[in-house]
Amino acid sequence: MEAKESPIKLLRFVVLGMEFRFIPPSKQNKSKSPDFFFQDYAIDIDFSHSAVDEEQFFVFAKIGVNNFSKPKHGYKIFIEGGARFLIPKQTEGEEKVINNLRFFSSVNIVVGYLRAAISTMTASAPMGPYLLPPVDMQDLFRRKSQNTTDEGQPSSAK
Repeated sequence: MEAKESPIKLLRFVVLGMEFRFIPPSKQNKSKSPDFFFQDYAIDIDFSHSAVDEEQFFVFAKIGVNNFSKPKHGYKIFIEGGARFLIPKQTEGEEKVINNLRFFSSVNIVVGYLRAAISTMTASAPMGPYLLPPVDMQDLFRRKSQNTTDEGQPSSAK
């Protein structure tokens, strides 16, 4: 089936920073599979949007996996990046569809690129690549909207 091009255009994606650390497992856990360690990792994802002009905007996202001062055994990962997008003013379609592209699809795209970067960053690590599991993005957006003030800043940023 021939794919129809989306009106949202990814102009540039950048990784702004990444950190990776291997935390060796204890002697009694050395024979466990990587999945044994990976399954219990807390995953923290945050994101923000910033308008450049009427057509262009920037999405910033960061992902922390097992990213604590005392992480569990295995991997400790942090990555942040962003992308510049364009939705031309003359784009046809309902405002609801355009807003969906601007606010939801763009974050999914950035998280997807960061997911790939995490896999690449850990590909040669002792436990093999870490594959960020699927994330309930609807829940993430719902919780983000609950923690955001009218100014668009997380309530913790006050």
